[in-house]
Amino acid sequence: MASSSGTKKYPPRLYEIGKTPIQSRSMNHSCFLSNLQVMKESVGEDVWLELRESAVGVIIKLKELEYTWSAKHVHYFLVNQLAIQYSHEVWSLIEDQPLRFSLYEFEDITGLNCDPYDTQEQWDVAHEDFWVEMKVPISEGPKLNELQALFPIIRNWPREKRVMVGLLCLLSIGIFGISSNSRIPLHLAKRVMDPAAFQRHPWGRVAFTSLVDSIKVVTYEEKKSYTLHGCVHALLIWIYESVPGLGEIYGHRIEEAEVPLLSWHGSRQRINFPNFCAQEKKKYQKIRVRHMIVKAMEDRYPKWGEDKPPDDLDNMIVDILNDQLNDKFWDVVPLTKCQKRKTQVSAPSVPERVDTSPSTKRRKEKETAPEMKESHTDMPINNNIIQKLVEAVDNLSGRVETMDVSVAERVIKTLEASVQAQVEARMVLFETEMKNKMAILEEDMNVLKGKDEEKVTSNAGNSKAHEDDDACSNTMSWMVQTKKGSVDGLPIQRVVKKKKKINKTMPGKKVKIEKPFSIPQLNDQSISTEDWENHLKWQKSVKWRWKH
Repeated sequence: MASSSGTKKYPPRLYEIGKTPIQSRSMNHSCFLSNLQVMKESVGEDVWLELRESAVGVIIKLKELEYTWSAKHVHYFLVNQLAIQYSHEVWSLIEDQPLRFSLYEFEDITGLNCDPYDTQEQWDVAHEDFWVEMKVPISEGPKLNELQALFPIIRNWPREKRVMVGLLCLLSIGIFGISSNSRIPLHLAKRVMDPAAFQRHPWGRVAFTSLVDSIKVVTYEEKKSYTLHGCVHALLIWIYESVPGLGEIYGHRIEEAEVPLLSWHGSRQRINFPNFCAQEKKKYQKIRVRHMIVKAMEDRYPKWGEDKPPDDLDNMIVDILNDQLNDKFWDVVPLTKCQKRKTQVSAPSVPERVDTSPSTKRRKEKETAPEMKESHTDMPINNNIIQKLVEAVDNLSGRVETMDVSVAERVIKTLEASVQAQVEARMVLFETEMKNKMAILEEDMNVLKGKDEEKVTSNAGNSKAHEDDDACSNTMSWMVQTKKGSVDGLPIQRVVKKKKKINKTMPGKKVKIEKPFSIPQLNDQSISTEDWENHLKWQKSVKWRWKH
């Protein structure tokens, strides 16, 4: 885009670069499409279909999509606004490219009626009876929580009244986007009782005013959270439509939709805006944007009565339409400040590494203070120094611009690999130590178990004949020894066989052996004295007792 002469002023940034407030909490809003589900179940399917085709039916169609809202995406553009002294527009910057959010963009996105208000219209309707039936004060509009209290009882109401309740809910949620405890303005709420008056009213202008007014009064840096009104979903779609690169990556486009509001699924995927801008510039030499909906020069502003836009805003819009935008106007550091900083340099060399710590800065200021007194007498030398420094900075800037934007990703991958290798080495060492301790513990358990068996055997049989017999022992015949290795001093394990114990033979006990004797044979013959004595001995013997 060609640059203008550079003498024109544009609106400044709302916040300087690096001072934009960070979204520490959440963006609050009341345009909850999920609240429409309960209304659908209460008014019935027939009324739901009629509401879908009404003047505000695009809100129902958006609810029926698998649409995902992302406050983080919108927050970035809200805190990067331009300070516009005009209540009917919002301008934001991505890098040095301005984006317009006006009634033209809102009308294109939503498809709602955004015509000017008919100041000549004289219309009114009697609303008191219906308000009393809804238990709403007749001098005020209804609140969403009052309408929701009617859901259990309106199932048996006539179809016309169910339609009116449904339209009031759509106004509160999708058009005004106000809390459930806030009232719809009475003069607008009454229009639900006249279908023709409701259909011809410019509800898009009402919704846009509610949204932009809430954006203009928000202070982003004082509080941890803020609240927007109106159809906030139009802001997210505006981002996808104005920055095609963001829409391609994060928007998930729906083809052949009626209006842009219904053309995107959206997502909550986090956007790294500096990385995105670098990728866009690398691929397309600049960030692709649609600055505004192009109109004829005489129609460059939507009609808002007698309000006159400021000159700096008009300069920017005219230059955009004439393809003469000076996109260097919002550069971070003015040129004069750079020259003032360079006069303090005392040497032409550019260090390879610059320490920007506070202590270093203070030390440099002390060192250059005496030299500043002589700066007026050394102007030719300083000019040469400045020229050489500028050339060095230009060379350094050129090298930085040619660097691959994925350097940070490579550094992260290298660090992750290093950390993973260290963790694995520690795990191997830990596993080795655990195995050693388990082996020692197992050996101690076996020793204790062997002693217990020794005691049991000694008490039961009063014999130690098999105490150290390897065939009957539970003690392991091998053991694990740890030895320092030659690689990094890490321990290694090896299995060795235990030394065989020398069995000591215990002297055997003497066993009494009985002399054999003959068993007498009894018969009818007379028994001699010798036979009778042998018979008595046999009865006393062990064999006789065992048989009897």
